[in-house]
Amino acid sequence: MKRNIFWGLGALLAIMLINACSDPTLVGGGLLDEDRAEVGFTDTFTLQVATELSDPLMTYSPFPVLQADRFLFGDFRDPVFGQAKSTINVQLVPPRTNSAPVFHPNFADITGVDSVVLILPYTSGGFYGKTEGETFGIRVTELTEVFNEDREYFSDHEAGIASAPLAEIEFVATLDSIPYINYLDNNSLAEPAEADTVSFPHLRVPLPTVWADSLISFYLADTTVFDESNRFLERFPGFQLEPTMPTAGMLAFTLQSIRAGVHIYYRDSTDSPRDYQLFFENDQLDPIVQFATFEHNYEDTDAMPLLENGEENDSLLFVQGMAGLRSKIKLPDLSVFENVAINQAFLDFYVARGESLDTANYPLVRQIAVKAENDAGEEVFISDMIVADNAQIPFASGFGGVPEFIESKGAIRYRMAISTYLQEVLEGRMSNEFYLIPIENNDLTDAKRSEVAERVLFYGGEHPQFPVTLSVTFTRL
Repeated sequence: MKRNIFWGLGALLAIMLINACSDPTLVGGGLLDEDRAEVGFTDTFTLQVATELSDPLMTYSPFPVLQADRFLFGDFRDPVFGQAKSTINVQLVPPRTNSAPVFHPNFADITGVDSVVLILPYTSGGFYGKTEGETFGIRVTELTEVFNEDREYFSDHEAGIASAPLAEIEFVATLDSIPYINYLDNNSLAEPAEADTVSFPHLRVPLPTVWADSLISFYLADTTVFDESNRFLERFPGFQLEPTMPTAGMLAFTLQSIRAGVHIYYRDSTDSPRDYQLFFENDQLDPIVQFATFEHNYEDTDAMPLLENGEENDSLLFVQGMAGLRSKIKLPDLSVFENVAINQAFLDFYVARGESLDTANYPLVRQIAVKAENDAGEEVFISDMIVADNAQIPFASGFGGVPEFIESKGAIRYRMAISTYLQEVLEGRMSNEFYLIPIENNDLTDAKRSEVAERVLFYGGEHPQFPVTLSVTFTRL
């Protein structure tokens, strides 16, 4: 009899344990009511959203890790986001070698300059919009402003330039490799220069030979001017590369390539062809300044009324690269979360249909980031992103913020995990307002945003079908 009672009690206990493991509401069922952990979920918040202008973007920093690897170029007329123009300002210097501070030219034996060519290698990953078959224009003008490599430069800085351009051409960008012959100057008059055929996608801009004549005369008057970049840059501060016509896309150049720069083709006394190249490559021991200037214009776009309406809860949200539009989102009253621990929190944004979904020509932003002000008033990336970055976890898997098609809704969604940030808001350590901006290649620096021309248009906070959604799972303490 006792054995049957014990067996029955054991069976009952086993069933209770199984049910408890499969039903989270029974966890802690043996505790007193006041000791139970209350797990809750809500996604019924209404978030206030608005589109606003971005502050000027830092496009040059004295610190190499914060400098751009590629530079956007073009006067892009986006059918949804309006005008986005990028002009490049760049210094150039004589080449350095491992064995000597400066590689000197053989200008003492020169008989004449054949041609001068500015070579700008393309970066295909930076192209955006409709670029194939598009005619672009470029104006090359000498700088009159000598930049300071120890200060920061921002996207609204208008560099001083000469009154007349050196060159102005129209061209069609192509990613096909273009060959040219490079007559390597071996710094020896006893041997002919070695010819090397080089092929890669690039733009070639002819410059006037009088510019090279001026540089050669400057060198022959005092050859030591090539040894000190400051003296060289005072006389030849560099170039501004400005787009001259509206286009349906944006190009990108790699200036750090050893192939980028200005080639001076000349002949020596034996009539041998020679080539001396000035570089845009940024030597950490002898740094030079390269930065972009941006212009944005939203006249006659859907964004303009939203920019003019103040803090209304907008129906659309604009997020743009460069120094373009960004989305500002304000969290609702979170007093319901008093004395709780945030288990999970997700933000969902849905891509607006229409022209913004012409993803064949205008791909969506590949990675969205979130910034907010901390309790010191500094605008920083939220902790959920910093943790993923420190752990070297791709943001797409550790944070989200990438486009994904949700079949059940028939819409493209960006979802972002903000559990830590939301907890910090509750604790008063972070502002309850945050911003969406695009970034490039998992890099949390302004320089990388300056490389992004992509954009995305989201539905707003009160859309009847696809509102901005905050969903939170929490434990009440």
